[in-house]
Amino acid sequence: MSTLIVAAQFTKNTGQPAQGLALADIDLYLTRLNNSTGVDTVVWNGTQHPTEEVDNCGTYMRRYTSADLSVFSYYVAAHYTGAVVLDTDYAMGAISEEATTFPAGAIEYTYTVTDSGTGLPIEGVEVWFATDLAGTNIVWKGDTDAFGIARDVHGSKPWLDAGTYYVWKQFAGYVDNDGPDIEVVS
Repeated sequence: MSTLIVAAQFTKNTGQPAQGLALADIDLYLTRLNNSTGVDTVVWNGTQHPTEEVDNCGTYMRRYTSADLSVFSYYVAAHYTGAVVLDTDYAMGAISEEATTFPAGAIEYTYTVTDSGTGLPIEGVEVWFATDLAGTNIVWKGDTDAFGIARDVHGSKPWLDAGTYYVWKQFAGYVDNDGPDIEVVS
């Protein structure tokens, strides 16, 4: 058995982390899908709530200790029912049977893409990190989520060794005239 960290992130005021929400105001839903048979089973039906808030990022989590990633894929949803006005009241995600491993010493790095005119996050931007200015030695690639945060196909943020990276991005309808961003991971 494995332990899953079931988490939901909420924002308010056009993308700012919704910190300090009451845990009892967040309902968690967890469904598992048998990878062989295709049969899904409800694990949590909204009666479970997060047990803690992750500091400073509007993320709320609870551990599920009976996960079997070799047999099931897991689907997560969260619904906020409190009085605070949020950008959205729902958060959704999935955990597949495919395990993601990260190199020893790697650092989880958050890279966010926003519209320079409005400051709002942009979803669906293709992002890649390279170790060279030409962008030929690509070490990570992904797309931005609804919050403008770059994530890979498994939903993970970049895990990178300490160092300097050139970050390239591309999205239809937008022009990046400044070339790559230079990001220092430490």
